[in-house]
Amino acid sequence: MFYLSKETQHQADVAHIAYFPESDIDLDRLTYSMQELKAEKQWIPERFHGAIDSGTLYRMSEQWQDFLNWCEQTIATHQVHFENMYKNRLLIATKFDEAAAEVFNDSLHDGAILNIKRQDGNVTLLIDMRGGFTPKAVIRLTFMEAQETGELARDYVYDELIETTNGYVLRVLSGSPYDEWTIDFTDVKASFVYRPKAYTEREQYKDVFSYIGDLTPSLHYFILENQEFIDFDVHNIEQRETGFFINDLLLGITTEQVIERIYCDLYEDPFAHFSEMVPLEELEEAALSEDPVLRVRAFNTMFEIDRKAAPIVNRVLRIIQVEEHEEMLMQVIAEHFEKLGLLDAEVKERWLS
Repeated sequence: MFYLSKETQHQADVAHIAYFPESDIDLDRLTYSMQELKAEKQWIPERFHGAIDSGTLYRMSEQWQDFLNWCEQTIATHQVHFENMYKNRLLIATKFDEAAAEVFNDSLHDGAILNIKRQDGNVTLLIDMRGGFTPKAVIRLTFMEAQETGELARDYVYDELIETTNGYVLRVLSGSPYDEWTIDFTDVKASFVYRPKAYTEREQYKDVFSYIGDLTPSLHYFILENQEFIDFDVHNIEQRETGFFINDLLLGITTEQVIERIYCDLYEDPFAHFSEMVPLEELEEAALSEDPVLRVRAFNTMFEIDRKAAPIVNRVLRIIQVEEHEEMLMQVIAEHFEKLGLLDAEVKERWLS
């Protein structure tokens, strides 16, 4: 029924350990990799075991090539299955309500499972996504009429969703080494919250109220309390001798603790200002500015308006002085306008020679 299992994922992981072309061989790394392979022989075809034990696998050219071919095929097969799993999940998600579909259209990979609650035949997962691949900060999934098998560790790693005649089944690999958890359910409900835009610059805030002052007034704000999202008015936060409170609920003692407690209901792109276009007449001055945000906006504008910016690009790249970490960006810009045939020879010589 499932492709994803501890066995299939572990084998794919092992195939990556020593898979790299001979031209790229680093002997120190390879020696270390052989030690890793020894510990993982159960996932590797038996014909390679002797050479792995003796540490001679990569010295025997014919068998080494055979091993690389096995790695390549294992990795490729796994990738095909994962692509099919992703496509299948998107199709199944169309049958969920809007919020749950949105969650399963994203990835839960690298989420941290904060809590699992079982009540009245339902199972609720609370997942912290700060280390994951979605702008959602915390996600709550409630699986209806659920039946579980296996164990769920703290870290959500990989998953596979399938549809059955009675509903749906989700297979999750979690933790390291992997635990395997499977849950049958008839439906799933989801809710989630985001971090406010100001959160990305939280280190600069020395007090709670300056942070609150930079929050978007039109959004709704929440705290996570007893595994529930509690709606509250940020302007009702009070500072008392023992900390910061909402009514009788302690949010934290320090500014950092309070900021960590606050979530919102809509996503605000914290980097949206970098995409704001600079007017053409201000573009050269902006690109040469010492304001790093203005400079990034200027260079993004150059890419956006393309040929119209060519004379300015040439003037800027001819005279601009940059730090070492900015040189690659200048080269990227130069390459772009060179492909368009719009780069002056002396500018080309400075950045592309």
